[in-house]
Amino acid sequence: DQKMRPPGRSNSKPLRQKDELMSLEKLLAVLVVIAIVIFVAVSSIHAPQEEQGILVIPDKKSSIVRSGPSAAAGSAAVNKKKNAPGAEFHADEAEDLSSGSSNNNVDDGTKYHVVFSTGCSPFQDWQSYVFFFHAWKSGQQGNVTRVASCGNAKDAATVRKLHDTQIRIMSDRFSLHITPEYSALVKPPLKYKFFNKPFGMLDFLENVLKYPSEEGAKLHDDTIILLLDPDQMIIRPFTNDFSQSTEVWRPTKSKLPIRTKVEHGSPFAQQYGFGMQWKTKVDAKYVANGPTRVEDMDMDEARGHYVLGPPYIATARDMYAIAKKWTEFVPRVHDNYPHLLAEMFAYCFAAAHLGLPHRVAHSFMVSDIGSGGEGWKLVDRMGKDNVCEPPPDLNPHVLHYCQRYMLGKWFIGKYRLRKDFISCEAPLLKEPPTDIAKQYDYQIAPDGSRLAFRSKPGPVRNAFMICSLIPRLNQAAVYFKEHHCKGQGNFNKTYIFHDTDEGM
Repeated sequence: DQKMRPPGRSNSKPLRQKDELMSLEKLLAVLVVIAIVIFVAVSSIHAPQEEQGILVIPDKKSSIVRSGPSAAAGSAAVNKKKNAPGAEFHADEAEDLSSGSSNNNVDDGTKYHVVFSTGCSPFQDWQSYVFFFHAWKSGQQGNVTRVASCGNAKDAATVRKLHDTQIRIMSDRFSLHITPEYSALVKPPLKYKFFNKPFGMLDFLENVLKYPSEEGAKLHDDTIILLLDPDQMIIRPFTNDFSQSTEVWRPTKSKLPIRTKVEHGSPFAQQYGFGMQWKTKVDAKYVANGPTRVEDMDMDEARGHYVLGPPYIATARDMYAIAKKWTEFVPRVHDNYPHLLAEMFAYCFAAAHLGLPHRVAHSFMVSDIGSGGEGWKLVDRMGKDNVCEPPPDLNPHVLHYCQRYMLGKWFIGKYRLRKDFISCEAPLLKEPPTDIAKQYDYQIAPDGSRLAFRSKPGPVRNAFMICSLIPRLNQAAVYFKEHHCKGQGNFNKTYIFHDTDEGM
């Protein structure tokens, strides 16, 4: 009988066993929950990601490893101004690529880093999207970083959100580095938007690649830096070795050795059509704030190695040396020549002052159909039959779409393209037929005016740009619609720049 047993003894063993069993069950339940959480977390790393309700497949070819945000202090030349606009958001915006963990090299071990400088506006946002997309699609090796110079925290947050939601899904090699808006900081109250490029480049080198520290030099001195503009679309990838390429080079009478590889002391760039103005339009002693080798430079060297612009290609060590002088000289160049090309002249002056002669290419890019010194010789070889379906080795590396291009009623120009072209709602551009060069020997502008060509190659060159740009702009827009529009994207190829498509 339970009542006859001594108190505390009759139920103690069964109760302890029951308590122990309950504790064990609770422990097992906790372990099961932990196991499920770990399984879900691990699975999410390897599974396709969900981006705004759309299934996104990660870029399996990408290999860069993120190390987290770094503290960026800003360019010493400008950010000493404590109350500079942008300082409040600049510190945490840089991607830390300084650790060397990014495996962005090709088979021979060469590391590449493509950089392009922008402001923070919808106009440059869509250009940046197109830039990233075609850097990826072209097979360009290495990391790609947009250096965005923003005037306030709101603009910076917008650019950051766009990058995080739209760009990262293309490749984890693609980064964003936000800086203050240097265009307004260098010579206040004057605002010259192209100050952003030299000062943004220096900011990137100092705060992302960690120059001039020993750590930065050790990790990145041999990295090949390619500096481009946002409206330069890469269609054929760059390397640092042009010994076996089909490039067309600027002829030179210079006695300096002819280089075929980008290495220390041997940067490369594209020829531009401003001639010797980089030297003749400025006071060399004033720009250099003292004596400079530019004053007495041999004209063959000056003309053969320093009449140039982007794409610029150099080792990181050389690019840092140039960027230091570029930012030092550009305000003074602008004093002497307060016009559009001041920052380009300052780059030429800085390279010449340092004695860093560039190998100058004609065929890195095409842009102005009437300009000499660009890759049009390759295009002209294609002829009317092949210009819209060219052999890949005759393509320039870059389409620099800073001009407008017309043939018949076919037209493309970045300033007339709607700012929301990369969106769900905007239609795609109507695409030209492949025989467009045979159909027209005249131009009709969007305002209806009829224009005659002033040069024989005009129809072929315009056809090349129209046939090269319109489908590629559409490719970038299609990628966006497929990944962000939840099946509601506008894929109609109806967008034209005239009132009707009659005659197209």
